[in-house]
Amino acid sequence: MRVRVNFLRPYSIFYLGHLDMKTLIERGLRRSGLPVKFTEGFNKRVKLELGFPLSVGMVGEDEYFDFFLDEPVDASDIFNAIRTAFDSILEIKRVKLLPYSAKAITSFEAIFTYTIFGHFEGNSSCEELSKAIQKILLSANLFIERDGKTKDVRKFIEKITLHKCETPSFELISTIFYLKDGSIKMSELEGIFNNYLQIEFEYEVRKSTLIIDEGKLISPFDVSF
Repeated sequence: MRVRVNFLRPYSIFYLGHLDMKTLIERGLRRSGLPVKFTEGFNKRVKLELGFPLSVGMVGEDEYFDFFLDEPVDASDIFNAIRTAFDSILEIKRVKLLPYSAKAITSFEAIFTYTIFGHFEGNSSCEELSKAIQKILLSANLFIERDGKTKDVRKFIEKITLHKCETPSFELISTIFYLKDGSIKMSELEGIFNNYLQIEFEYEVRKSTLIIDEGKLISPFDVSF
C-alpha cells in the first residue's frame, strides 16, 4: 500500500536541506507505530519517496511525500498516527491511499507558485521593480551561469507579479515550471532581478504544487493510475 501525505514545512525548520528532511520524515514514520515497509539489505531504511526538493531557507505550504505499508490500515488511522508522530515538527494536512504501483510525484513535470519576501538595497523603488518585472517577462532569453555553464532559464518562468510594495519591503508572486530538463532556483531569479536594480530576497514560501498529468494541471492527490 502506498500512502501519499500532504504537509506543511514551517518556518521553524526551513533551514533543513533535502536529505535532512528525508531523515526527519523517516524518524517520524518510525515513531508512528504504523507497519511501515522497509528497504531490503543490511542497513534497512523506511521505504520513502520525497516530493519535489524544497530549498534551504524556504517554507513549503503544499509539500508531499509517499511511504509504504506492509499491511492495510484505514486512512483515518494513518492520518491520526502520523499527525501525532510529527506534532510540532510538520503540519500534516491530509493523506490518501494509492495503488502501490502509482507513479512517484517527482516523475511528473510540475508548476509551483511562490510568494517571495524581499527588500530594496540602496535607493531602488517600487516603480523600478515593476519595470524590472516587465523587462524579465518580455525577454526571449534569460541566461545564467550554473556549474560553469551558461543556461537559458526563461522557459521556467511562467509569471511574476508585484503583490505588495511598501519601501523598503516588497512581496512578489512567481509561478515557476519544474520540467524534465530542470527549473530555476530562487537565487538565480534574484540574480536576474539584480541586473536591473538592487534587491535582496529574504525568504520564499512555496504556496502550491501542481503536477502536469496528461496535459492537465492537477494536485498530486489526483493523479491518474
